[in-house]
Amino acid sequence: MIIGEQLRKARTDAGMSQEQLAEYMAVSRQTVSNWENSRSYPDIERVMRMAEFYHLSLDELLRGDRRMVKSWMDATNVAKTGRQLAATLSLNLLLTIGVVVASPVWWVAAALLLALVGCIGTAFVLMIRLI
Repeated sequence: MIIGEQLRKARTDAGMSQEQLAEYMAVSRQTVSNWENSRSYPDIERVMRMAEFYHLSLDELLRGDRRMVKSWMDATNVAKTGRQLAATLSLNLLLTIGVVVASPVWWVAAALLLALVGCIGTAFVLMIRLI
């Protein structure tokens, strides 16, 4: 059973309307309808709130819906890559400043410049992953 069917069953078993659940979850009724018809997925926080509210385990709600789990995993990977990109860009900035400051000492500047080139390559690879 996919999560939309599980959510609809849990809501109807609790005797709630889509409007009531939408108000409890601070979303629109249309959003609840989209979840129940598997047109979109609730975020993990809302799934946890619904599981708690309906007295179901996350396993009971998520079991069998591989598309949703894959969607969450993809979103997590994008966020992780974004954080890595931000860290790499910050390191690029620090290395650039280091090259400028260390320019009188040629071998230090050369080493920092090589590190900067590697860091730029890493940032490029991370940006490609995000596309």
